[in-house]
Order: sequence, then structure tokens, then C-alpha cells
Amino acid sequence: MKNIILLVLALVSLASCKKGFTDLKPQQSVFTEDVFSSMPTARAAVNGLYSLMQSYSYYGRDALVIPEVLSDNMTRSVKTGNRYTGMNTMTHTATDVNVSRMWSQMYKVVTNANAIIANEAKLQSIATSLETAEVKQLIGEAYAVRAMAYFDLAKFFSRPLNHTPDGSHLCVPLVLSPITNVSQVVYPKRNTAAEVYAQIDKDIQEALNRLPTTGDVIINGATSAAFFKIRLNRWGVLALRTRVSMYKQDWATALSSSTAVINSNRYSLLPYATLFTGFQTVGNAESIFEVANNTTDNPGTDSYAYMCSQFGYGEVLGTRQSMNSRSTGTTLTTFKGLYEAYSSTDARRRFVELGNRNSIGGEVNVPLCLKYTNISNYTENTKVFRLAEMYLCRGEALARLAVQTGDAASLTNSLLDINLIRRTRDTATNSRPLVVTLGTPPTGSISATAYLDSIILERRREFALEGQRLFDLNRTKTDFVKISSAGNATSRLIQYSATTSSFYYRTILPIPITQIQNNPNMVQNEGF
Repeated sequence: MKNIILLVLALVSLASCKKGFTDLKPQQSVFTEDVFSSMPTARAAVNGLYSLMQSYSYYGRDALVIPEVLSDNMTRSVKTGNRYTGMNTMTHTATDVNVSRMWSQMYKVVTNANAIIANEAKLQSIATSLETAEVKQLIGEAYAVRAMAYFDLAKFFSRPLNHTPDGSHLCVPLVLSPITNVSQVVYPKRNTAAEVYAQIDKDIQEALNRLPTTGDVIINGATSAAFFKIRLNRWGVLALRTRVSMYKQDWATALSSSTAVINSNRYSLLPYATLFTGFQTVGNAESIFEVANNTTDNPGTDSYAYMCSQFGYGEVLGTRQSMNSRSTGTTLTTFKGLYEAYSSTDARRRFVELGNRNSIGGEVNVPLCLKYTNISNYTENTKVFRLAEMYLCRGEALARLAVQTGDAASLTNSLLDINLIRRTRDTATNSRPLVVTLGTPPTGSISATAYLDSIILERRREFALEGQRLFDLNRTKTDFVKISSAGNATSRLIQYSATTSSFYYRTILPIPITQIQNNPNMVQNEGF
């Protein structure tokens, strides 16, 4: 079918569902009419949302690689199969297959979530008294997944909400109703960032209104601990709200949401000694929400692990060298690679240990990407939300509120959160908190601005190779050096203040060329 709107109409195969369900007739209209005639098929439809998120075009690979390779954390090897070539040199275009693939996959998630949400009344009508709570949860999960997909679309394809004072710049199209047949095809315009983020907030609240307040997950009528970390429960949705609020600079909401997750006492930080192996453990104590893989349903050789492993493609590497890099005609500025961001006593440095590219003519003694390593059966889950993020978000929110209000107590509490992460990860970290002042700092203190910069640096260390770095740079408008070769000092300075720079434009993705060609209402991002 011709791709005449922002998404494909046909229902994607729900790989995690039973054969009887995936063998249904493929028309979208059949999905709407048939799937919600029983609880088993409704459950399968929600399972299918998570299966769609598992795709290598989404959380199976691209959603992690692209934000890292477009930032200062990751670069492409000189020995490569030409994946992410344009992004590595900040020259990606609207014809990039990675771009169109990601756009389509995210909107497939939206399309299927829309169909589930639209059939809430029908599901309630067929549910028994023992199934009513589960139906509410299923609809709540659909709202949560749709919110997450729209947030990801907004991050990848649009500037942050604060790019304009009122959020009036273009974001992505909002499509909130199911498309049941070809006659309903429309040509949507891009909504403003303010409109998209308002919808994300609304979907998050709708999810929280329906999900069990205990945070438990109901499967087939009973609470199931086995699904606690791989379905979006109350705590996972509050973690999503925290991340969205950070990107919106809504510090009060980020503070309350992160605190709720922390105070749930359902999660704990991984200790220093077992951080490396613990991170790679499915459903570890720190993990809030993971996109699940199993032996029969996984991206396989298209996975992030295979892209990183030197026994797989091994094409992406961490950045290493401290380097003097020159923007076009401006002053020489020093930036650090990812490897130098860690001290020798930091447990997180193991995720970028030095090694050799396992390919003839490849780099030697470069940081290898080791956060995801399972290429034997590909059952490693993608970690989307972790408890460490809640502490670092709360710490940053408290610090920014302190700067706004001059509240010393908020600053003290911020220091407690940030230092908790530092002490958990690095044995050499001084246990005494930093002394931070809001005015002129006395001897031995640092300024509030420097402290906020140190929080962003801590986030770089903590979430390296997890697909967050670019978005932290974008939301804080932090200049950085894009290192485009692991073997030498090939680089360029990206300046957020220099908005006329073509490289600045490329810290977000273009709208796929097919959407521009086939939809007369679609407008391309500036600079593409």
C-alpha cells in the first residue's frame, strides 16, 4: 500500500502473540472489529505493543544507537558496513533509511495503541467482574505506550519544548483515532510542540487513572511478578512522566514523580562490585521498565548487542581522546571523549573498556561498547527506565528549583541524591558533599552553574550508550564535539548558539522524504 500518510495502515505482526491471533486477516478494519471480541485477543493486542517496541528500528537498536552516535559518546569504526554513516558525520538526510524506519515503527505503535484505546467500552462490556481491573490496566498500558511513542517521536524529530517561548514550533503529527479502512486516510499536519506535549501529559494521566495504584501487573486475572518489569505499570509511567518533565523543564513535576518512584521501595541501586554484571541481568533490582526479548522473539543479528559486539558487527565504538577541536573559524575549545569522562575507580568505565576492533584494519586500543553483550541467544532486555535516573532527575530538579528560588534546603537535598549515585559508582568519590552556593562562592565551593554542569556530566557517565546523551545536550543546549572517527581527531564543534550552522540542525532527525513527497501538508525540519 502506498505510504500516503505518516504511517502504514496495515496492522503489523504481533510477534509475541499466539499463532491464532497473528493469523487473523491483515486488514486494519479486521483488527478493530475482531481483536476485541474476547479477553485473550485483547491481551494479545497489548502484548503486541511491546513487541513493536522491541524492533531494531526502535528499542531493539536504533533508539539507542542514534542518540549516541549523533552525540559525543559514540562513533563509527573505520571498518563498517556503512550503517549510520551520515549520522556519524552529521550529514544525514531525509532519505536516510534509519530515519524512515524509525518514524514508521513508532507510528505503528501509535496506530495499534489507538485501536486498543478506542475499544475500551467494548472491552468493558465483555469483561467479567474478575476481569474489570485487568481491562482498565490494558487500556492504561495502551495510553502509556502511546505517550512514550509520541515523546520519542518528539525528541527525535523536533526541538525541545523550550526551543520557542510558547512551544509554537513544529513537532510531529498527532493521530489519535484508529484508521479502519483506506477511505479514512488523511494528510495530517505537524502539530506544535506545545500540542504534542499536552497530549503526552494527557495520555500519562489517563494511564495513571487506570493502572493499579499498587504498581502490580495483572495477567490473566491475577497479579504476576514475572511481568512487573516488562510492562508499563504505575511506577514505569511515573518514571516516564519524570523524563518528560525534565525535557519540558517542569521541575516541580519531575521532583514529585521521581520521588514517588523512589519512595515506592520497589527498586534498589546496583552496588559498585556487581554493577557491570548486574546491569546485564534481566529484571535486575535497579530496573524499572525493560523492553523484553526472549529466545524466540528478539532482533537477533539486528540487535544493539550485535552492533556493538566485536564478535558481531562491532561497528560502533565509544569516543576516547581528549581533543582540541575547532568550530568553523572560531576559537579552539577542549572537549573530552566518553572514556575520559570516567575516573579509573569508576565502575561504569567497564562499559567502555579499551580493546581492539575485531576486524582487519580496524582500530586498536579504543573504547568498546559493552553495556549490551548477549549475542548467543539475544535474551538481554533493553533497559528503558532505571532507579539511578530517578535520583539524578530528582537531584537536577531540586538544584534548578534552588537556583530559581534560592532555597538552601533544595540544594542540600540535591547534593544528597547526586552524591548517592557518585558514591555507589566510584570508590574514590569523596563522601563529603560538595559545597555549592547560589551567590559568589567562598573558597572551596563551586557555583550553582558549575554544579548543574556537573550533574549533566554525571548523567553522561551513568547513561552512556543507553540512548540519552543527545537529548540531554539538546534540552540543556550544551555545546559538544562530534567525534566522527575513533582512530584520529576528526571532529566538529556543535554550537547550540550558532543556529545557522547546518550541524546544529542535525541534532534532530529530518522528516522522512516519503512523508514530504506523499503528504502535501507535511513540512520538513529546518536545515534539511
